[in-house]
This record gives sequence, structure tokens and C-alpha cells, in this order.
Amino acid sequence: MSEARMHTVFGILFVVSFFGSDQLSKVLPEWNDPKVGLISLVIALIWLVVFFLARGGAMLDEFKVIRDRLERLERKLDALEESRLPR
Repeated sequence: MSEARMHTVFGILFVVSFFGSDQLSKVLPEWNDPKVGLISLVIALIWLVVFFLARGGAMLDEFKVIRDRLERLERKLDALEESRLPR
């Protein structure tokens, strides 16, 4: 499992568990789950946003490198095609 997928899964699980804990206590009456406050939810959401912003920046840098390589390859291909044309 990649790091991005792991963080996504755990972030989603955290949010679902935050909202679904009341339903679980109805199904399992003996269960007393620890209460997670609004501050914990906000911190978790901030964590997810910061993670995705950091990964997004890294992905943009990678896309820039790939685009640059593609442009250089296109220029080389154009030069090869011009050199093969009869004069």
C-alpha cells in the first residue's frame, strides 16, 4: 500500500468513525467508545489537507520534469525528421 493510499484510508476511517460512533453504540449496547471531540476532528482534517498539499506540490514538480523531458524528446524527434527529409 502506498503512503498516499494509506493516509487516505486512515483519514477516511477516522472521519467515518467520528460520525458513526453513535450508531455503533446502538448496535452494541455494552460498548463505551472514547469520545473524540471536535478539536480532534479538526486536527485530523488539517493533517489530511497538509498531507495532500505536500504531495500535490511534489506531484507538480514531477509533472514539470516529465513535461520538460517530453518537450526535449519532441525537439529531438523534429530534428531527426528534418535531417531525414530529402533536400
